[in-house]
This record gives sequence, structure tokens and C-alpha cells, in this order.
Amino acid sequence: MSKPRFTYRIGLIFTGILVWEVIFWTFCLLFLYFFGFIGNYSSSVHLAFKYPSVLWLNLIIVPIGFVFYKNLLRTNNIAKGIQPKLHHYFLIPISNFQTFVRFFLFRNTIVFLILTLALPVYGNKKVIGSAESMELVVAIDISNSMNTCDIDKNLSRIEISKRALIQLVNSLHGERFGITVFAGSAYVQLPLTNDYYAAKMFINEIQTNMISNQGTNVAQALSTSIGMFSKLKTTKGIILVTDGENHEENPKETLDKIVKENIQLCVLGIGTSQGGLIPNNPNRPELGYKKDNYGKSIVSKVNGRFISEIASKVNGYSLVSASPFPNLSDLLTEITRMKRVKIDSVEFDVKETRYQLPLIMALIFWLIYLLVGNRTINWIDKFVRRKK
Repeated sequence: MSKPRFTYRIGLIFTGILVWEVIFWTFCLLFLYFFGFIGNYSSSVHLAFKYPSVLWLNLIIVPIGFVFYKNLLRTNNIAKGIQPKLHHYFLIPISNFQTFVRFFLFRNTIVFLILTLALPVYGNKKVIGSAESMELVVAIDISNSMNTCDIDKNLSRIEISKRALIQLVNSLHGERFGITVFAGSAYVQLPLTNDYYAAKMFINEIQTNMISNQGTNVAQALSTSIGMFSKLKTTKGIILVTDGENHEENPKETLDKIVKENIQLCVLGIGTSQGGLIPNNPNRPELGYKKDNYGKSIVSKVNGRFISEIASKVNGYSLVSASPFPNLSDLLTEITRMKRVKIDSVEFDVKETRYQLPLIMALIFWLIYLLVGNRTINWIDKFVRRKK
């Protein structure tokens, strides 16, 4: 029977730990090199980690090892402070092999758990799913009446409308977005796109002098917007931004087409019921204001009734804002409620996650750490010594 020990051979234990660290990390580097995570790798299929920064958590082994070392050193100092013949009465015998195995199991549990959290991925797999999409066109009124500064003396209706559209674009998530500008006629300013940065640039460039043919042809604006939509099976929506002064043909025929093609319509009115004067030149207010045939200044007022009638005829949504900062929360909610049409049987290539293997290894080492008792470890130690 071997003589019981009461002090740790710290040098021997940490030599074993360092040897294992060298073996483990050398194997890991070779594994990562072979599967293409590091180094040059010609194949398109290679190992990666979804959260590679998590791998730095492996450095936690260093402070854990330091705490382990301090505990061993403290035990040795206590044993050295007691006379050897009294060790049996005050101390519990220790095993260097058992101590090494305990640290070995705990350390491996931590490392493999960190590898699991980094979420390794390798290869691709085909996934059959469905996609949702939407096409949204904004038709903005750029007639002369939009130069009226009835909401804010320093801001015209067109500037406030542009502010609202920027807010709208900032809230989009994946929808294709386009712009139609209209007055007496209409034309496409921005075809449907997912480039929201470009959309905001185009919005900022909108001016009321972009169309010389004045008036407010809502029917043509809606017709031009309808023509912008693709033939894809997607939800389609139009947001009409205007002060409601319709001086052209009745849009009934166009509204019937909107209903027939199941297009969603939201109408945003900009202006006040008190109205304001229309400047001859929005950049030079000293040039005066527009007058009618009788020489009387023209007062432009938002036509809330016309705005609500257009929306109601197609079961749409209308909102009139008289604020320099339009509150679009209800309008955005309405856009969100627009039914997204699902395109079925879409095939996606996605990365195959491989977290299962390191997770299984972490569980195995942890279960061994919990279930294997000191007697079993000591038996293994004695069996190894006999073989030697």
C-alpha cells in the first residue's frame, strides 16, 4: 500500500496540464487548417464560426488555471505548517492524478462549451420555404399649391411632405420602393428599388418646378403608379401625398382599377383647413403671390373631403396632417397590416450548423466530472501504475 500524500506536486500537475494544452491546441489548429478556417483553402466549402469573437473566451482558461494553482499552493502551505506525524489527524490525503483529472474534465467542459457558443458552420443545406414581399409606390403632388406655407411659415407643404417620406423610407424593411411625381401630368422619378439610400436622395431632390404642366392630376398619378408595379405575385401599395386640390379629371376609372387589381391605397393629406397663399416663386417671396382672374389672391386649403373620399372608394386609409413633423405611426401601422403575399416553394442555401458535436463533448466531460467519484479515479491511477 502506497504512503498517503498530503502535499501536491504542483510542478508535475502543471506539466501535465501544459502538455495537454499543447496537444489540444495543436490538434485544433491542424483541424481548423484542414477544414479551411485558417490558411488558404481552395474549396468553396469550409469551416466557419457564426460568432468567431466568442472564441476569445477560451482565454478564461488562464485565470482558471491561476486560481487552481493558488488553491494547490495554499493546501501545500497548510500541510507544511503542520508536523508530518500529525498530518493524519488534520489533513485529508490527496492524489495528484485525481487533481489533474478533475481539472482536465472541468477545463474541457468549458472549452467545448465556448466552441458551441461560437456556433461552428460547415457546408450548405437546401431549405424549402416561403418568401414575403411588397412593392410600395409613393405618388407625391408637386403642383404649385404645394409651395404654400400654411403649416409653418418657414416650411412649404412640399418640404414637409419630403420630411414625411424620409421618415417612411427609414421604416421600411425589405419592401421595394418607387416614386412618382405629379402635377398636371405625372412621371416616374424613381423605379422600384431596394436601395433606400438612393430613394432618400431622390426624395431630397423633389421640387415643384420639375413639371411645367401645372394642375393636380390625381388620376394620372395613380395610373402611372400602377404601371410601375412588376408582374410578380406580391402585395402592391400606393401612398398618395397631396393637398387634395384636384383640378383635372375624376379618378373614378383609375380607382376601379385599383380595386380590381387588389392594390392597397393610403392617402396622406398635407395642409391646413385655413390654408395659405401660393407664392409666385417659392425661393423669392418678395415677388408676391398668385392671383385669380379677378386679381384676388388665391388661398390654397387642404381638401380633406376629397382625400377621404378617394381612400374610402377603395377601402383604403386616409390621414390629413397639419404638423411640421407629420405623425405617421397610424400610416406605418396600416402599411404593416397590408397582407404580404407568400411565394411558396422558394429554395434557400443556408449554412449547416455543426454545434452539436462540441455540445455533446461538453456534456460528456461535465457528466464524467459529476458522476465519476474519487475512488474510480484513484483506481485508474493504481491500475496505470501497475501497468508501468
